[in-house]
Amino acid sequence: MSEYTTIYLRNKATPLLEYKEHPSWNEIKDLSDDEINKIEEERKEHNRNVERSMGCELFYLTTTPSRELTVLPWNPSPKVLTKELLGEVINFYKEEIDRCKTALKEQKEDIVRLEARIVKANVELYDKINEDIYECNQSISFWTEELNHYKYLFDKFNFAKDIIDNDSNAENYELIYTKS
Repeated sequence: MSEYTTIYLRNKATPLLEYKEHPSWNEIKDLSDDEINKIEEERKEHNRNVERSMGCELFYLTTTPSRELTVLPWNPSPKVLTKELLGEVINFYKEEIDRCKTALKEQKEDIVRLEARIVKANVELYDKINEDIYECNQSISFWTEELNHYKYLFDKFNFAKDIIDNDSNAENYELIYTKS
């Protein structure tokens, strides 16, 4: 299942509202249809105001279970993205970038070893070594794609950090995120 994270830049002077959930069955079971519709309209209007209170959307990202951003806790309402939490996110992506670079280096070293073996190999081993080289190249393609993905996300969060690190911005603005 995918996770959706959106980062916003908002003015601190605007109150940050929280989403209203649907009322429970016990709360509405004795109400008329008109009363239920009125409550639902009020809830929808409040939630539209929540979205307005979040400010300007900076970026949006989708993560899958294999690329989960577990550093940001899930919450149904918008939460402030503190400098500490932002630092953890950036460190998470730095570690992922390093992991990808290490994997790429290992695959390239494997290819060098295999190419050295192929020169000395007889015909029977040639196909097996060639297949191993092909698999290493496939792995290199995968790790390169992963590396580019993590660099892209690192750059986005680093951009957000630069906004907040600017003292004139930090006085009046903050970053928030939603995760669903």
